[in-house]
This record gives sequence, structure tokens and C-alpha cells, in this order.
Amino acid sequence: MRKFLSFVLLGLLTSLLSAQEISYAALLIDDPLLDNANAVVRYSYKEVRIEAIDKMRILTKTVVTVLNERGDRYGFVGNAYSDNIKIKEQKAFIYDGLGQQVRKYKQRDFDDRSLVSSNDLYSDDRLSYLEYTPQEYPYTIVFESEVVTDNTAFVRDWDPVPGYHISVEEANFSFKNLAKIPFRYKEENFEGMKIEKDSTEFELNYELSKLPAYDYEELSPDLEDFTPLVQIALNEFSLAGVKGRARNWKELGEWQFNNLLTANDPLPESTITRINKLTATAESDIDKARIIYEYMQENSRYISVQLGIGGWSPMPAADVDELKYGDCKALTNYTRTLLASQGIESYYTVVSAGEEKKSMDTDFASMEGNHVILNIPQEEGEDIWLECTSQTHPFNYLGDFTDDRNVLLIKPEGGELVKTPSYTATDNVRETSSEIQLLEDGAFKAVVQRKSRGTTYGDIYGINTISEKDQVLYYKKNWGHLKGLDVEKVTYYNDKDQKEFTEELQLSGQKLSSKAGNILLLPLNFLPLKTYRLPHKEKRNFPIEISRGRTYIDTFQYILPEGFVAESVPENVLIENRFGSFEIQNELKPGEKNVLEVVRKYQLNEGLWPAESYEEFQSFMNSLNSLSNQKAVISKTNQP
Repeated sequence: MRKFLSFVLLGLLTSLLSAQEISYAALLIDDPLLDNANAVVRYSYKEVRIEAIDKMRILTKTVVTVLNERGDRYGFVGNAYSDNIKIKEQKAFIYDGLGQQVRKYKQRDFDDRSLVSSNDLYSDDRLSYLEYTPQEYPYTIVFESEVVTDNTAFVRDWDPVPGYHISVEEANFSFKNLAKIPFRYKEENFEGMKIEKDSTEFELNYELSKLPAYDYEELSPDLEDFTPLVQIALNEFSLAGVKGRARNWKELGEWQFNNLLTANDPLPESTITRINKLTATAESDIDKARIIYEYMQENSRYISVQLGIGGWSPMPAADVDELKYGDCKALTNYTRTLLASQGIESYYTVVSAGEEKKSMDTDFASMEGNHVILNIPQEEGEDIWLECTSQTHPFNYLGDFTDDRNVLLIKPEGGELVKTPSYTATDNVRETSSEIQLLEDGAFKAVVQRKSRGTTYGDIYGINTISEKDQVLYYKKNWGHLKGLDVEKVTYYNDKDQKEFTEELQLSGQKLSSKAGNILLLPLNFLPLKTYRLPHKEKRNFPIEISRGRTYIDTFQYILPEGFVAESVPENVLIENRFGSFEIQNELKPGEKNVLEVVRKYQLNEGLWPAESYEEFQSFMNSLNSLSNQKAVISKTNQP
């Protein structure tokens, strides 16, 4: 049917669109590029020109056909700009499905807004963008722009695949080093791709063609792990007017230390005197560091400063001391300076932060990172790491924002790549103990204690800072299977020394067990098990990745109603495989109260497994979901 319509409409196109840009007609897209696609990159061109050590020009043209409303995100066009990034030209054209132009936009038609967030104090970052609301699908948007910047420390990468469910018909990239500055580049994930390359001493050219859309698969690695990427870095560069030279991480770190940090950042004598008094009775440098870290948290707050060189260089420690605020750079440098006043060495550390782990490439040095933390080296034992932007983080706790990745220590003698601590499945533990009083009508009352450690600590401890109303909503949302749930009382304990957060709750609910005559059907899993519900797939394309393992240990003690006994209890279960383990033990505890105790242990391992493992992993998850639905039969004994 599609081929027939294509034939008919192509005839119309030939006669009606001779003056139109027929290449933009959606019907000309090859069938393989439509599979799994919400949009198609018909053509993209990015040209990066290095015209001087402090002048880079970026020319772009993109043509994207949006097939449905899920593809609208790929129709968004615009450029960020600031005092260091100037937009020379922007224009856009909209075409309908037949390739006929329906709208035209010039620079003055673009909307403009600030990129300042609620945490920004100063920022000159802005966005010039096109706000287009489609009337029908498909449509094609053509965007052309020219941008000039004096920051050559960050050369634009070529990453021609914008995301999942968007195919690429043709993508081109050109790097022209007109200033003939020595540079380095690295190509990744070219294997199996239709990529043509042409390069000379000072120029690179690439063309990618006919790449079908990637269908998103749950638990697959990051898209950038398997799509083409070209990274480029100049050995001589400029950053907001500050010249630099670096060929490797050591030289890059040395330049940052000498140009972005101040080796002897002075503090007011009054502050040094205060710190001396606070640490006077400390028994070790670690104790001193803990006191200083907590002092910094109590006497400052996070506010971002992204203005000129301030976007990369911290404000002076004395200013932070006076103003009581700073961004990640300023607060980290301030803490570093406070520690130095007590003779404690520490290193300003650049990191690519985020829940998704992103390491700096050991083989390719470039200006990277979006965050700064602090490292305190230890001659014996593991180094200490401080997150200086948080007023609530425990001492020496990173969590899943900066864990397990390569980071750059900025030392006087140069940069050094090291890895931040990782949290294993045995570190990331959530342990629950619940006593549930069952009522004859199926209702319940319960006392729950839950302890969280490792990354699960970071996931939950902030709940004690929100309103009581929002706390109750959190539990009702996450435990929605408990019908008519009423959170009667909540108490929290935050043990920062042990990095353990404890929740103690008193609950009641209208229905837990189902009643059938004199029988109660009791679900054995009082609280839900965090598993994955995975779709059936005949063929999995990507590996399975669990980036962080976790362990859950739950004990549910069900106190049966007066006159009831457990008539039938499911058998104990133990499952062990390479993905993890699951164990459930059910035991009747006779005594004053008739108690059914359920102990559930579940461990999910961190790992990367080939696509062929999908069926086995899915079977493991299905087994856990099935076992989570098990019920015991509770019957009344004093029947007439």
C-alpha cells in the first residue's frame, strides 16, 4: 500500500513541485530509515573553523523530517550564546510532507530567553530558539546558523546521532584548522558504520550515510557508547581570554592550576583564628577535615556563577568567606583553602557529574567536566572525597552523582586522572523490618523500620527536609498497592557518621488481605520488590547493563488475627545466577501470638552482559515478579 501511494504521489510531486526542493518530500525517505523512527535527519552539516587561537567559527545546517509528535523534540532548533559566544546568523524554513515551503523564519523571528536557573546568581548565558507548533505531520525543518566564539578550549565534537528513534540519511562534519595550530583527535564507534573520511594535516572531513534509527531497549548502555563520535582538542587554545597550552592530562591540569586557581588564596585572619579554635582538640587530620567540612556547610550555600572566566575559575576564597555563597568551584576551592590553613593538602577535582557514570578518557585530554569536588589524599587507606555544594551531605560521601568514574585532580605539578570510589551491591543496602497486625476484615496496622546505606542513602535522606504533606505523598505513591494507606507517624534518624538513614513509620490500611468466608488470602510481600518488567523481544540488539548493584533485605512479621491460623504457606525459594540472587523464607513462629515471618533477600549485581543474555535475565525478573505475588491462606479455627 505504501509503495502504491508513493508511486501516485511521486507523480504529483513531479508535476507540481518542479520549483520546490523535492529532496525535502517525506515520501523520498527510504523504508529502512522509517523503521522505529520518529524523525529522520535528512541532511546535517557542521563546519568548525579555527581562525585564530582565540577565534572559532561554527557553521551548521540541519534538515530534519519529523514524522510524529514524539519526534518534535528533534525539530527544536536554536543556539546558546553569551558574551563569549556570538550568533552571527540564524534562519529556518518549514516544509510540509510534500516538500512545499510553508514558513520562513529570519533571525528576528527567533525567541530569546535566559538560561539562568534558580541557583544562578550571575550568568550571561542565553538561548535563541525557534518556537514552532506543527499543524500536521510529517513536516521538515531546515535550520542554518553561524556562531563565533573566542573560546577554543572547547572544540565542538561530531556526534551525528541525536538520539533513539531518529535515523540519519546523511551527516557531514568538517574541521578546518586555518590557524594551523597543532591538534589531536579521536574517533570512536566507527566499526560497521557507513562513514567516509578525508583528512590532511590541518583538516578533517567525515560523512555518515544511511544509519537506521536505534530502537530504545531498557537497561542498554548509553547511546554514546555505540554511536559515532569524533573528539578534537587544540594543543594551544584560549578560554575567556586566557591562553593555554596542553597535550595531555598532566599539562592540562598544570595549566588549570596556574591559570584558574590561586595557589595561595588568602583568607581573613579572623577566619583562620576561628578554624584554629574549632580544630584545636582534633586528634587527627581527618578529624580536622571533618570539622572544616561541616563548618563550610554551615556557613555557606550553593549559588552558581557563570560569567566570563568565572564560568571556569572559582571566585576568591576571601569573597566566599565574606559573602557566604559560591558555586561548586568556589565552595570547593574555599574548602581547599580552609584545609590548607591547617596544613592539610587537598586537590580541586574536575568531574563529569550525573547519575549516568561518565569517565574522562585516559587516552584523550580535553577540557571536560561539569562539576568540581575535593580530594584529600591519604598515605594509608582510601582517599577522602568531599561534595562541597551540599549543606547536608555526610563527610566523605559522594553518592551516585560522582561515583565510580575517572576524574582530574588539579595539582601544582600537573593533572592526574584517578577514579572515585564505587558502591557495590553489598554497599547499596536497603533493609526493612516490619511488624504487621492483621485484622479480621482484611485491614492492617503496621510498624515499619527501614535503613538505607550506600547510594540508597543518597536517594532517601533528603526526605527529612521536605514538608510532612510531601512525605506522606511519597509513601502513598511508592506503596500504592496498600489500599487506603494512612501514614500515621513518621520519624527519621540520619546517622552521618555511618552514612545510614533510618525511617520509622506507623501505618494502617483498609485492605491488605482478601477475605473469602472464614479465609484470608494474605500477600507475603508487604512492601514491593524493585524489579524490572521487561517486554518480550525476539531479538535483543544491545547488551544489558546494570550500572549499580543493590541489596534488599526485608523481614515481614505478620501477626494473625485472634482465632486464625496459617493453613497454607508457600514453600521457601532460593534462586542464584550471574545477575544476582533471590531468597524467600516463610516460617511460622508459635507462641503468645501466632506469627508468620517472611524473610526476603534480593541482590542485583552490577555488570554488563551480552544481548544474548536477555532471555535469561528476563526469566530471572519474571520469576521475581511471580514470587512477589505469592499468598498464604489464613483460616479461622473457632468455626461453629
